[in-house]
Amino acid sequence: MSPSGLVLCASLILVAGGPGADEHVLAGAHAFREARYAEALVEFRVAQALGSRESGDYAGATLVKLERPLEAIEAFGGLDGPDRDALTDYYRAVAAHDARLYLAADRLLAAVGDRSGPKIAEQAAQLRERIAAALAGAPAPAAIDWYLAQCAEERDLGRAILSRAYCREAAAQALRRSDHYRLAEAQAGATGARP
Repeated sequence: MSPSGLVLCASLILVAGGPGADEHVLAGAHAFREARYAEALVEFRVAQALGSRESGDYAGATLVKLERPLEAIEAFGGLDGPDRDALTDYYRAVAAHDARLYLAADRLLAAVGDRSGPKIAEQAAQLRERIAAALAGAPAPAAIDWYLAQCAEERDLGRAILSRAYCREAAAQALRRSDHYRLAEAQAGATGARP
């Protein structure tokens, strides 16, 4: 087979989900259940490389367990909308919380409660209480400055998903202040534009 034929064949395998992707997802799920998170992450990444669509969310949940929230947010593809199942949204919210994206986390957690089982609903409620305590009162200008600095840093590193997430958080925090401190700059950054 010619090199171009081999590339075409490999491309078709990857588009179709690839042989072995399901086996790697299952192996990753087994490792995850046994709290072997580093091994689970490898399996989910291999499944992802073989074309498994759901393995990005599984990798994200695993990265949350490994306490790597920024990588988890990227694996999930961002924090927009509660459009996944309740457990995935819970893990997305935990990643957001651990990355200090409190308003994004709270938004996701608000949608988790009614769609989840009792254990996750209870954990979501407890995390929302911690977030509410952290968000008591209007944010200080220094907090918004920090979010905008994170936005710029992630943008400079080429991590658009994280950059937008931090600018969106800055904008949402600015709206909690009567003077809307640096709101226009945060909104510009949230769209991917340079402020």
